[in-house]
Amino acid sequence: MKPIQLVVALALGVGLVACSKQESQTPASTAQPAAENIQKQAEAAAPAAQSAVAATASQAQGLISKVQGYIADSKYSDAANVLKELSSMKLTPEQQKLVDDLTAQVQKAMAGAAASDASKKATDAVGGMLGK
Repeated sequence: MKPIQLVVALALGVGLVACSKQESQTPASTAQPAAENIQKQAEAAAPAAQSAVAATASQAQGLISKVQGYIADSKYSDAANVLKELSSMKLTPEQQKLVDDLTAQVQKAMAGAAASDASKKATDAVGGMLGK
């Protein structure tokens, strides 16, 4: 029985040595190529991401110009609609500040226009009651 025990012990020993070598080499040998692959993919995606950011910034700038045109033409409700669209976009800090300023300007102008309209209607009503 001793020769059988010796053979079994040798087989287990060889198996353990093979397993331990495999485990110690596998993570190290696969981690480096995986990391390099991820880095290559990130580098390949970077130009597309930069292009998308530039396109969004350009689109936002076009909408900001549109809002400024509407304000100049006293089309405050149209300006407010475009500002709502801009609020859902990812803006640069400079664009965000400009949009915030334009929003305040539109709100102030709309409030002023509403007050002026109400005053005119009240004046017309009083004038109509007095027979003018």
